[in-house]
Amino acid sequence: MKKIIMVSAAILSLSTSAALAAKAHHAKKSDGAPAASTPAPTKLFVVSDADKALYAKNKRESGVK
Repeated sequence: MKKIIMVSAAILSLSTSAALAAKAHHAKKSDGAPAASTPAPTKLFVVSDADKALYAKNKRESGVK
């Protein structure tokens, strides 16, 4: 059990450090151009109106208010 946790932690730390290194590498600009404004945050969870209607219908049918 202890070995599994240690291996999982090692894999997580290696993958995280690699992702952070790749992100830092791509952030540098070599042409000397001024930095652009920060991009708008992306929406991770976009819920459509059809999904909202289905969710409300399921709640009504199950008896949950």
